[in-house]
Amino acid sequence: MKNYLIIIMTLLVNVIANAQCDFKINNRPDGNTIKYFNPKPVIRQSNYEVGAAIYKNETTNKFMVGLSVLFVGIKPMDVTGDLTIQNTSQKSIVLKLINSNQIKMNGRNLTVALFELDNLSTKILKSNSLKTLFFKMNGNIYGATVTENKSILINELNCL
Repeated sequence: MKNYLIIIMTLLVNVIANAQCDFKINNRPDGNTIKYFNPKPVIRQSNYEVGAAIYKNETTNKFMVGLSVLFVGIKPMDVTGDLTIQNTSQKSIVLKLINSNQIKMNGRNLTVALFELDNLSTKILKSNSLKTLFFKMNGNIYGATVTENKSILINELNCL
């Protein structure tokens, strides 16, 4: 009976852990396979909201941070610069912009930007919660203190 209880508990822990790893897979026409998560809100300001998620190119084994900026009270803009992340470690991280596109989703204006993670940044983000995010849009700096989902990048990186 004790063995059955151990097996059931192990299965339950695995199911709960996998339920938090709700990633999507996109097989792109260029031959790349991308695993990604839907962005979750991390910053809410009066004029915009920021969501963050992890993307992984399975073909090249590279990780990226995706930012989604939802414009509420200001005109949509492109992300034009690097992403600076301060977290609970002693080192801040600066990620290079790969791509930024404005899209319309569910009738709302959104900019989606991808930033490449190197091995050191990935290691730091796997074990340290977010404190602040800063990025440039049309030459001005935007961002703020992360107020929710502070461990989102930890969770998503550990899922992949």
